[in-house]
Amino acid sequence: MSQLGDGTLPDSPVSTPEAPQYIRGVPHPLPPGERLLWEGAPTMKAVATHVFHWRLVAVYFAGMLALWAFTTEHQPGSDVYVASAVVRVSLAAFVMLAALGLARAVATTSWYAITTQRLVLRVGMAFPMSINIPFKILESAGVGVFKDGTGQVTIKVQPGNRIAYIALWPHCRVFRLNNPEPVLRGLEEPQQVAQILARAVADAADADTRVERGTAAERMNGAVGVPAAAGV
Repeated sequence: MSQLGDGTLPDSPVSTPEAPQYIRGVPHPLPPGERLLWEGAPTMKAVATHVFHWRLVAVYFAGMLALWAFTTEHQPGSDVYVASAVVRVSLAAFVMLAALGLARAVATTSWYAITTQRLVLRVGMAFPMSINIPFKILESAGVGVFKDGTGQVTIKVQPGNRIAYIALWPHCRVFRLNNPEPVLRGLEEPQQVAQILARAVADAADADTRVERGTAAERMNGAVGVPAAAGV
């Protein structure tokens, strides 16, 4: 689920006052002069599939049940056989429901936003928090698209701007504990989001950052559209 602003940045200062804009879940309005370009949330299906890997979990338990059924010494239909099968099926169902429940919790408690000055992640299943990532500390970004059309945008911040892994999870790349990299998960239109982000960074860049409009998109993602590894 996502919402688009006008998708453009003003070419000249606006002389008339505008109504304050809010990011969903953030009580304070955006500062004067800052505009909301895009906001959206991860989808439950994409999170369940590409973050918690419910399909792999289902295949694993199906294989384990089949292996047990062929190797058990108990006679099919006996009380011990039925009891053992019920325990194993119940365990598999519990794990599957836990994965789907976590996916739903992530999808319903997360919200991403791109403004003219920063990237905002409103995350936290138990303790909601807003993580602000100003464009000036972004080092690079990449977009990955999965076979089902959903995808993710990965972000790398400049050294010295570390964001706590526990605060980001699961909105971060796995196995990057020392230098966590934020990830916008479960996006329905990942390439469009990456393009909006790249353009916003380019338009926000000034002479001190030495980022020109024509090259800022390359700095953001190496090349927008290059898939990132699935599940990372």
